[in-house]
Amino acid sequence: MKEPDVIKMTSRYNSLALFFLSAFVLSFPALSFSGNQETADARVDYASARENIQRFEDVINGTINSSFSSSPFAVVQKAKGAYLQGYGVSFAFLVNIHRAVINTPFGQMHSKAAISSDLKAQRIDELKEKLIQLLQDSGDTFQQLRKEEHVTIIAFIEDRNFPGEPNANRTIVMSTLKRDLDEFGHRNDRVREFKQRMKIVEY
Repeated sequence: MKEPDVIKMTSRYNSLALFFLSAFVLSFPALSFSGNQETADARVDYASARENIQRFEDVINGTINSSFSSSPFAVVQKAKGAYLQGYGVSFAFLVNIHRAVINTPFGQMHSKAAISSDLKAQRIDELKEKLIQLLQDSGDTFQQLRKEEHVTIIAFIEDRNFPGEPNANRTIVMSTLKRDLDEFGHRNDRVREFKQRMKIVEY
């Protein structure tokens, strides 16, 4: 019997998240998590950082739920974050849109919950805008970050369409500097400027 799709996607998400975090760790010098760095600027209160990360995880998850969990259209793997000194804070989550085709012990079945490509794109765009607004208002959450460090959100979108149609899997990376969070935070009149400063990559 085939492994259920949700379990497969969850396993793939966990592997991607682990790979992402490992890649960042390996790209920087070894860190001491004891908090005994040599200079005052390098000292990090990891207990406080963990609390801030968990608080922001909750806010991200609430934002995701407001877009997807109230509908039958997606299964969400909650956001998880990590801090890397010298880079900043990164959060990653998975949105697994319900498949148009579901594998069952009795073969493939077409899902009645399948939605149009246009509606999927609309939901994803709405989530992006909410996350950008969330980032803009998050500067005071990360007091320990230096101005040149980043806050990054990575969204993995898993979606398989009907047979013969292309998959719509996407990865969305949204990153901003702490200095921009401080400058544009809670400034609804400067959203466009903030978005122009951000790095947003989709592939």
